[in-house]
Amino acid sequence: MKALTGNLTSTGPSAARLATVGALALLLLVALTGCGKTSYQATSRPTRDDAEATKQVTRFFEDVKTKDKLDLQEFLAPNFVQQRTTGDGIAKEQYIQTLPDLYSYSFTPITGLRYNDTLTATYQAKMTLIVNGKKYPKAPVPFLTTFVRIDGVWHELSNGNFGVPTK
Repeated sequence: MKALTGNLTSTGPSAARLATVGALALLLLVALTGCGKTSYQATSRPTRDDAEATKQVTRFFEDVKTKDKLDLQEFLAPNFVQQRTTGDGIAKEQYIQTLPDLYSYSFTPITGLRYNDTLTATYQAKMTLIVNGKKYPKAPVPFLTTFVRIDGVWHELSNGNFGVPTK
């Protein structure tokens, strides 16, 4: 280290300073590696949580039906996307500003699959729905909705409506 010090002092920072910076960087790296560590296991299995999935899906549909933009602003994650079979993928802000007209809805039993702080809901909804002037079928259509729990609070990440509008 003594020979290295001589070389570094003539052209730049001292070896002691570099060693300190290196040690701090290593310490920071070790600390950050421990932060946010998850227990993800590729072979893990999700647990059923139909009740929580039903609660969260119902909240979303009620907010849309009543056009509760304030609750949707809180409930929808910043990276929320609404995907429709028309090919339209709509981000959170645009979705909230152009809410569809949902007059009524009912669900088939909702299946919720939960893994840590994520929840996926699959179900069919029978509804009276108009999106951008197009009527969607009243017959049950499939949906896929995803949620993430942050600091104990559920947020909706995405909603896929696979109903094809009537012509």
